Amino acid sequence: MLFKYLSILFIVFFLASCSIKSENYVQNKAVFLTINSPSIRLNDSGFLSTNGKFTNLQIYKLGQAFFKLKIGDKICVNEVCYDKKVFNKKFFKNEYYEDLLSDILKAKPIYQGNFLSKNACGFTQKIKNSKYEIYYEVCDKKTIFFDKKNGLRIILKLI
Repeated sequence: MLFKYLSILFIVFFLASCSIKSENYVQNKAVFLTINSPSIRLNDSGFLSTNGKFTNLQIYKLGQAFFKLKIGDKICVNEVCYDKKVFNKKFFKNEYYEDLLSDILKAKPIYQGNFLSKNACGFTQKIKNSKYEIYYEVCDKKTIFFDKKNGLRIILKLI
């Protein structure tokens, strides 16, 4: 009788240990990234990892990770961390909302989906005011973000 209960208990623990916990699930994607801003110029491939709390981007050149970006409560570039609005001002020369870069890397609508137009392969957004003139498109495996006024271009292609 004791053997039967121990066997059942062992099977339950064994099956529970094999289950995937959704909050720790990490999605890894190979990407080709282009960023042209007043402070950053990148045009290389790498890996984008996302889970519920963090977004990590590593860009490689000649097989070595030379650009590491981690987005959580702050944005860290090569182990130097910034407040999100400070990062936007420093690297993109504009105080966009805090999670703009994270939303672009995750191919989510920006600015709470304002001016969103759905199409056959995804969506586009055109947002214009005195601080920026944005064209944003997510289509299949490609994300394009242009800010004409601030000279910012981000293109992300899934490989």
